[in-house]
Amino acid sequence: MSATVVNARLHDWSAHFSSHRLMSLFSSPEWIEILCQTYSIDIQASLLQNQSVCAALLFSYIRDVRGDRIVCLPFSDYCDPLVDDVRLWNDVVEPLVPLEIPVRLRCLQNRLPAQDPRFVLSRTAKWHGTDLMRAEDKLWAGISPQARQNIRHALRSGVVVREGRSVEDAQIFYRMHLLTRKNKYRLLAQPFAFFENIFTVFGKGDRVAALIAECDGVPLASIVLLQFRDALYYKFNASVDQKYRANDLLAWHAILFGHRRALTMLDFGVSENDQPGLIRYKRKFASEEREIHFYDWVPQRPHNAQDARGEEASEILGYVTQLLTDPAVPDEITRAAGDKLYRLFA
Repeated sequence: MSATVVNARLHDWSAHFSSHRLMSLFSSPEWIEILCQTYSIDIQASLLQNQSVCAALLFSYIRDVRGDRIVCLPFSDYCDPLVDDVRLWNDVVEPLVPLEIPVRLRCLQNRLPAQDPRFVLSRTAKWHGTDLMRAEDKLWAGISPQARQNIRHALRSGVVVREGRSVEDAQIFYRMHLLTRKNKYRLLAQPFAFFENIFTVFGKGDRVAALIAECDGVPLASIVLLQFRDALYYKFNASVDQKYRANDLLAWHAILFGHRRALTMLDFGVSENDQPGLIRYKRKFASEEREIHFYDWVPQRPHNAQDARGEEASEILGYVTQLLTDPAVPDEITRAAGDKLYRLFA
């Protein structure tokens, strides 16, 4: 069976996959719309579709100074191919083969690429989730004793959590997000337009909230939550708190937020293996831990000048990022750099 490649933003492909077991926030039409609006990238879908067969592979063909590459999908924690059969997998991946450029997959559940000899497991990352289908007392008992202690400490200190849904609330989050990325991780932040688009798209139907922890009206930390289908996604976290343990209180409120909406899972998302502190934090609340698998296909061809330029550009981008996230650099300059350069990290 031959696959058809369509523009995933314009084609109503997702209607046939709404109940697919591997469908997630990161393969949703809403997420695709946000990525396309923010980064001016095209996202396509390789489709197999008839009365008895449905399979899809979402991908973006990136062309920039780092070289040509296919990413499934950029700026996403994972994006499982919506394929359940190895023969269908071979069919949906076939349109990518003639392009003869590197392909990267991010898979949480789908292991079919592991059976394809063209793809190699290049690295893994951690994923955590919390089962929300328990009584509130069971949810409380399910988090670690340290987390419960930290939550009580935050409450005794006068920390309160409110639910924000406006663009102004997104700005409060973003100011802390910029500082967290810069000062803690030495990374550039996404453009603020990314968060504006998130609040606009997911604001329809009340499916986005910024939980903001404050003490005496001063923001300490924030989480951006997104709802898709029956899951709640803990997508972004930022904190300038050093003593109130506001992050633990926020995570507990996120669990309650999803539980009260009768959702089934709180998805804590990706944590890189070189972020042990973040992994420890999520383990305090998670009922499940898995691995996200990154599969790469690199075409067998001579190492050409374009590849060398891409590697050099990546090294320069890393060096420039270190310069622009130096504490001496004004935050406004760091923010402007993220607005311009972040799309190159796809």
